[in-house]
Amino acid sequence: MSIAIAREQHAAILDMHPKPSIAMFSSEQARTSWEKRQAHPYLYRLLEIIWGVVKFLLGLIFFIPLGLFWVLQKICQNFILLGAGGWIFRPICRDSNLLRQAYAARLFSASFQDHVSSVRRVCLQYDEVFIDGLELRLPNAKPDRWMLISNGNSDCLEYRTVLQGEKDWIFRIAEESQSNILIFNYPGVMKSQGNITRNNVVKSYQACVRYLRDEPAGPQARQIVAYGYSLGASVQAEALSKEIADGSDSVRWFVVKDRGARSTGAVAKQFIGSLGVWLANLTHWNINSEKRSKDLHCPELFIYGKDSQGNLIGDGLFKKETCFAAPFLDPKNLEECSGKKIPVAQTGLRHDHILSDDVIKEVAGHIRRHFDN
Repeated sequence: MSIAIAREQHAAILDMHPKPSIAMFSSEQARTSWEKRQAHPYLYRLLEIIWGVVKFLLGLIFFIPLGLFWVLQKICQNFILLGAGGWIFRPICRDSNLLRQAYAARLFSASFQDHVSSVRRVCLQYDEVFIDGLELRLPNAKPDRWMLISNGNSDCLEYRTVLQGEKDWIFRIAEESQSNILIFNYPGVMKSQGNITRNNVVKSYQACVRYLRDEPAGPQARQIVAYGYSLGASVQAEALSKEIADGSDSVRWFVVKDRGARSTGAVAKQFIGSLGVWLANLTHWNINSEKRSKDLHCPELFIYGKDSQGNLIGDGLFKKETCFAAPFLDPKNLEECSGKKIPVAQTGLRHDHILSDDVIKEVAGHIRRHFDN
């Protein structure tokens, strides 16, 4: 990496007001709407404030059911995406100049640079959603093999990089499976922007897929490893249900779900009973990963915790009945699946534990064999 390129990349990482690297749109109407917002930012900001006041007043006037529904939506959003925060909790992920400095220092440290050939901040505008991401090209990676990482609900790529760097178990799986990396923040987390809704969270994932696969200025990936951790497994499941994942478009997929839940409704039920499922459905935050997985045509590997006898265990956050692995360890359910399921277990694995060296090697081996054969 030349000194000039390194300086440019370093400056981009520190930028507190990033602009889109690439703008993508689902329709001409969406493009026109975005261009108008760019031409008249203050007018549209004023209109957003006015509309917010109108919704608040309508909520007061029609508190039941309109206002109550609005409040419930905000509460669900806050619990599901802790990284963005909301009414109940402050955002877990908070940006600052100090964090940016630590983030850049980690990315351009000698130890990290030994494992990467290039570091680039990638900012994607997809309709009304702005996504802040990080692209890492690895020296041993296949040029067209990319791992798309979707984080948990309290994660952001900056914290993950600062705290774990090249020792991150997902980074190590990418390295051993010869994959480059694209990781991103959900709308509302750090510098990513957009209304925090289920549709926009899923849309942020779709934006990354489109960038990796379709954009002329993107990597033109033909082998994609979709790696979802915790909430990221649910976001991944919903997003891939809208993509061609059977290889018929010449793009091959391999899906990894790391300690995911069978559905966000099941998680809500675990904590507050049947009311949780009702709330998740009512507010449109229920993502049924189990159902989406049965329709997935490409290979899907799922990681879970086991006891000394090899039985599924809860991971400290999800009970065993809530875990994504639960239905797919039953051979009867596998008959309903369109694609291959690959279980990988680690003894005593907790939700916040790193994966063992053996599991990292096993997961990476499955990925390599799928793409290399």
